[in-house]
Amino acid sequence: CIFGCLGMGRFALGMLLPAMAPSLHLTYSQMGLISTSNFIGYLLAVLLCGFVLKKISSRLLITLALIVVAFSMILISTAQSFLTVLIFYFLTGIGSGMSNVPMMALVASWFGRKLRGRAAGFIVIGSGFVIIVSGKIIPLLNSVLAESGWRVSWLTLGVMVLVIALI
Repeated sequence: CIFGCLGMGRFALGMLLPAMAPSLHLTYSQMGLISTSNFIGYLLAVLLCGFVLKKISSRLLITLALIVVAFSMILISTAQSFLTVLIFYFLTGIGSGMSNVPMMALVASWFGRKLRGRAAGFIVIGSGFVIIVSGKIIPLLNSVLAESGWRVSWLTLGVMVLVIALI
């Protein structure tokens, strides 16, 4: 879950923006706003997560939120403008928050006090693994596919998050 929602949904952006900027004619301000839109979506999701969890189970919310992350990332791969990326990456932030919060809360119910810290640590490792994985995949795709490398990267990462959601 963390591998998908935070790792791919947030931490891979830094590797993707440099290739996206020339293709979409993004300024530094616009690139910053794209990242900010994700954080605003995440904040909104965190604020609303408790209310949503009263209506549906944690597992269902995590799955649905990861599907939002996956499809918003897949849609970013088709973006033709700054505004499109901004909107879809905002949705990625919402999905990330709606999946991360209940996942971390499940640690408290799944593990006793003695193992809770270790379990939370293993969960958080997921985002670090993405930095390693995306550090290999994204430069490779960018070098092989040139201008369309960032699009294939978003698509690839989105499909990977979708697989995680289905699992």
